[in-house]
Amino acid sequence: MKTDRNAPCPCGSGLKYKKCHGNPLAPAPAPAVPVVAASSAAILMPERVFAQALEHHTGGELVQAAALYQDLLLAHPRNPDVLHNLGLVLFQQGDFDAALEQIQRAISFAPARLEFIASRAALKVSRGEHAEAVADYERVGGALDGDALHNYSVALGRLGRTQAALAVCRQRIAQAPADARAHGQLGNLLTDAGQFEAAERAYREALRLRADDSATHSNMLLMLNYSEHLDAAALLREHRAYGEQHGGIWHSLPPLHANERTVSRRLRFGFLSPDFGEHPVGYLFEPLLANLDQSRFEPLLYATRQRNDALSHRLRATGAAWRECHALSDAELVGLLRRDRVDVLIDLAGHTAGNRLAAMARGAAPVQISYLGYPTTTGLAAIGHRFSDALIDPPGSDAGTEQTLHLTGGMFRYAPPPEAPEVSPPPLLNDGRATFGCYCNFSKVTAGTLALWAQVLKATPASRLLLKAAALADADTAAGLLSRLAALGVAAERVQLLGWTGYAEHLADYARIDVMLDTSPFNLAGNTCEALWMGVPVVSLRGARPAARMGASLLTAAGRPEWVAEDENQFVQIACQLVKDAKALAALRVGQRQALRASSLLDGASLARQIEDHCQRLFAAWAAQAQPLAAQARGVLHVGCGSPEAGKLPAYFDASIWRELRLDIDKQVAPDFVASTTDMHVVPASSMQALYSSHNVEHLYVSEVPKALGEFLRVLEPGGFALITVPDLKAAAERVLRDEQELPMYQSPAGPINALDMIYGYAPFVEGGNAFMIHKTGFTCRSLAQALTQAGFERVVVRSHGFALWAVAFKPAAGDGQRP
Repeated sequence: MKTDRNAPCPCGSGLKYKKCHGNPLAPAPAPAVPVVAASSAAILMPERVFAQALEHHTGGELVQAAALYQDLLLAHPRNPDVLHNLGLVLFQQGDFDAALEQIQRAISFAPARLEFIASRAALKVSRGEHAEAVADYERVGGALDGDALHNYSVALGRLGRTQAALAVCRQRIAQAPADARAHGQLGNLLTDAGQFEAAERAYREALRLRADDSATHSNMLLMLNYSEHLDAAALLREHRAYGEQHGGIWHSLPPLHANERTVSRRLRFGFLSPDFGEHPVGYLFEPLLANLDQSRFEPLLYATRQRNDALSHRLRATGAAWRECHALSDAELVGLLRRDRVDVLIDLAGHTAGNRLAAMARGAAPVQISYLGYPTTTGLAAIGHRFSDALIDPPGSDAGTEQTLHLTGGMFRYAPPPEAPEVSPPPLLNDGRATFGCYCNFSKVTAGTLALWAQVLKATPASRLLLKAAALADADTAAGLLSRLAALGVAAERVQLLGWTGYAEHLADYARIDVMLDTSPFNLAGNTCEALWMGVPVVSLRGARPAARMGASLLTAAGRPEWVAEDENQFVQIACQLVKDAKALAALRVGQRQALRASSLLDGASLARQIEDHCQRLFAAWAAQAQPLAAQARGVLHVGCGSPEAGKLPAYFDASIWRELRLDIDKQVAPDFVASTTDMHVVPASSMQALYSSHNVEHLYVSEVPKALGEFLRVLEPGGFALITVPDLKAAAERVLRDEQELPMYQSPAGPINALDMIYGYAPFVEGGNAFMIHKTGFTCRSLAQALTQAGFERVVVRSHGFALWAVAFKPAAGDGQRP
C-alpha cells in the first residue's frame, strides 16, 4: 500500500508523510572507515532498502524495520533519515532512551529538519519532560499538524497552561473534526479547568467517533466523580455502561488458566499500576508492599508508566519483581501476565490515567481485584472483587459490579516519606490570623467546594485561603478562580494561589497553612495523609458517594473522627474551632506524628495480613472449582490463519494450554490444513476443543455462510466453542447515515479504515487486485447470533467492540439430542 504524500505520516510525528517518512533517502557522506558488516544492498541500493524498511515500519512490522534501518546505518552511519526512522521504531517499541539517542543524532546531522524536532518533542512528552517538549514544539511552530498538535496540547496541559493547551487542542479539532482523540483531549483539559458539563460533551463526542476508546471512557468516568450533578445511583449506571461497552466477549469464554492449583504453595501476587513512584497511590501502596510476607507470597509489579524517582527505587528494593509494561498492547500485557502465572492480579488504577482495565477485561489472572487508586466500581464483570471499607462502602449498599471486601481499620495505609521535613509551628501562632488551605488536583475544586470554603472564611473574617494546584500556574485559570471567589464574597487579597512544585518543596509548603479544607464530592486522599504527617488538621465533609467518604475513612483511621463533618454547618464549626486557640493548635501539631504512629493509618502490617488472607481464600475458591488441566494441550483451529506470525491468536489461547492448528486456503503460508472455510473435510469431525476465525466470514456470499458455520460446528468436539470476529455492519451504517463514510474510523496495521472499507473490503487491497479482500456479506449482533443459532450452536453471545463484532458460540454437549 502506498501512503498519500500529503497525508499525516503513519509514524505519529504529526507531520505530512512527504516531510517525514516519505522523504527520499538523501545521499549520505561516505563513512570514514569502510564497514564490511553492512549488506551489499544497503551499500549499493540504499533507496531500495530504505523503501523496504519503510514498508515494514508503516505496516507495524517493527522488528523487521529496525533490522533494515540498522543495516543501512552500518553503511551510512551519518544519514539523518535512517537515524530518525530507527529512533521512531525504538520509540514505538518502548525503548525511550535508545530512541532519544538516535533522534538526537539525526538532529545533529540535520538541525534544520523540523520533523526531527517534532519527533523528539513527542518522545519528550512520553518521558514526562513536558517543558522541553513545549520548547521543541514552539521551535517547530506553524509546521505542526496531526499528532504533533495533540502532543503539544498534552504537554501544555501537564505544565498547567490550560488555556494555551485548549487553544492548541481546538486548533486540532478545527483541522480534523472527526479526530476522536482530539475531542478526548478537549474533555481532559475542560476537566482540568473544572468545566465538567463541557467536558462531558467533549468526551461523548469522542466516544461517538470511537466507541471502543476505553481510555477516553475511563477519563469521562473519572470526571463524573468530580461533577456534582450525578447522584450515586446514576454514577453506578455510568460505570456499568462502561462494562457493557468494553467488557467484550472474554468473560463468556471458559475461564482457563495454567496456574498450578496447589493452594499451599507460594502464591504470585501481581500489582498493576502506572503510579509506582512519587504519586499518592505510590505512597499509599508502599506500606502494603513493605509488609507483604514474601515467604508466602511473591509480589510482581507491572508498571504501566516509567518512573525513576526515590519512591520507585524503594519499591524496587523490596525484592518484588518489576515489569515495565508501558509499551505493551493489551494483548501483549495479558500474554505476559499469563506467562508469569499470576495467581491474583490487583489493579491499583481503576479509571485513573494510565489504567489497563481493557487488559483485565480479558481475564488475565484467575483472581482479579480492584483496589486503592479509584474510589468506586470499575464496572467490569471480569474483576470479581474490590477492596474497600465499611465507611466508604457501607454494608448492604450497591457498590457496583464487584463483590466488596471490607478491610478493618480502613482501606488506606500511609508510609511517610523519609525526606519529609520536621513539623513547623502553625502560621496562626506568629501571624495572629488563620490560614486555611488546600493542595489538590484543581478538578476537585467544584462550585460546591468553593461555596463551602467561602462559608469558613466568612466565619473567620481575618483568615486567608492558600490554594495550590498545577492548573493555577495558568494566569487565566487563576484569574477565573479569584473571580469565582469574589462572587462568593471572598476578596482577592485574602487568597494566595500557588502552582505545583517539586515533592520536597511541596511537603515543606504545609508549614504555610493552619488547617487543610477537604474537597467535595471527590475527597482528597494522598494529600490528606501528607497534611496529617506534617501536623496539619484536615476537615472533611462526609457525602453520599464513595469518593465523598474517603476523607471520613482516612480521618477515622488516623484517629481523628471528630474532624469529619456530617453537614456544611458542622464543617464550618470544626474549621473555626481548630483555629480558635493558636497554642492548642500548636500543641496538636507537635503531637500529631506520634498519634499517627499509633493509628491504623500507619499500620501496614495489619493491612497486609488482611489482604493476604482474602487473596489466599479467593485463590483457594478458584482452584477448587477450576477445570483440571488436560494432560495434552487442547486444540484450537485457527481458520484463515495467514502467515505464521506470533500474536495472531488472542492471548486467551495460552500456549501452555492450547495447541494452535492452522487452516488456510493458501498453501504458501504453510498451514496444517489447506482448505476453505466452506469445506474443511481435511479436519476430522469433533477433533477441536476451540476454533478461532478473525475476519473471514464477511468474505463469503450469504449462501455460503451456513456452510462455513456448519463446518465450524462439525470440527468442534461436543462442548467446544467458536470465537468469531467480523466487522460491525451497524457501526459502519451509522457512519454512512451521518455522511461520514469516508472519514477514518480506526487505524489498522494496513492503514486507516473507514465505513466503506468495513462494508465492501479494504479499498487499497481490493483496488490492488486482491479479490479475496472483497466483503460479500455483513452482520449485526442480531444477525450473527441468529446465523450461529441456526447452524446448531448454543449459548451464543455476541458483543460489539472496536467496530467489530465478537461472538462466542458453543457446540452442544454430547447426549443433548443435537446433531454432532
